[in-house]
Amino acid sequence: MKICFASLRKKINYTDTLEYGMDVFYESFAYFVENNPEHEYSYYNFSFGKKGAARDNDAVKNADVIILAAVQEFVYFVNAMDPRDIERSQEKIRELYPYLNDKHIVLLTQDRAVDENLILKYTLENQVTPKIFTTIDEMDFPYSLQTLKYFFIKDKVRFESDRKTDFVYWGSDKSKFLDGKKSEDERLGVIRQITKNPDVSSIIIGRWPKSIPVVKKWVPLHEILAYLDGALTTICFNWIDQTALTGRYHEAIACGMFPFVWKDYDINNLLVASKFQRLSTVEEYYEKLQALKGNTQWIINTQNDFEGRIPAEEYYYLQFQKLLNEAMK
Repeated sequence: MKICFASLRKKINYTDTLEYGMDVFYESFAYFVENNPEHEYSYYNFSFGKKGAARDNDAVKNADVIILAAVQEFVYFVNAMDPRDIERSQEKIRELYPYLNDKHIVLLTQDRAVDENLILKYTLENQVTPKIFTTIDEMDFPYSLQTLKYFFIKDKVRFESDRKTDFVYWGSDKSKFLDGKKSEDERLGVIRQITKNPDVSSIIIGRWPKSIPVVKKWVPLHEILAYLDGALTTICFNWIDQTALTGRYHEAIACGMFPFVWKDYDINNLLVASKFQRLSTVEEYYEKLQALKGNTQWIINTQNDFEGRIPAEEYYYLQFQKLLNEAMK
């Protein structure tokens, strides 16, 4: 079978973990390629290596299966980007429409807002009719495929750091849905309150409105590990689906900090180990932050609980291989 692995937007020359947000899928697909040599592989705007990523339309045209690795695709449709940049990107994608028709498309997604509807209606503008559309979601894996981030971070050589920062948050504003509609996600207001509190030291990284003081704009995770290693706490938020998990929880555990969770995050308690982790108000965060400073055993207990639940790293590669093989039957 001819399989094309495609990055529709950003050119990806993938070399190592923690470089790109979707590294958990890139590593899983690399494992699949190595262990399934019976297929013929090609790439569109993506390469495993420092060079080689090219917009090769023929790679899409000649493939039986197109695997789309969608990175924050919703950002292009929430009035958050320059319309000219979006149009330039769409022009390249439109060239692929004739070659995507009647193909089997497999979407790899790690965001609740990126799904089949978004890809077909917005990204492909209702101009493509695939033969089959399959989704492999990060939550198709126990404790989320993002568990791999824990292993990736643990594999990196780092140094001990004093936890002088009370609160750190790395990510982006999720205040809008498609077409700019308000999502009612609370993280922007919560983080704004915390950063304005002079008694709480904080570091914010990522894409945020000007009202949020940002230390660094969005950079690869491996470049901000020192900030995370030097922080005591973070807060995990979810939007759209409160049963889902996010990579931030796993990354926080790997960096030795305490992951508070906002309201109904992980409502089924797949990873949340205690009621102490749950927050309903910013004031409750301040109270629990002081309690945590007085008893860091909370951090140790939460880390031990996490490590006692998750499967081994290779399990996730094998599960990805199983899901992709089942999708292509």
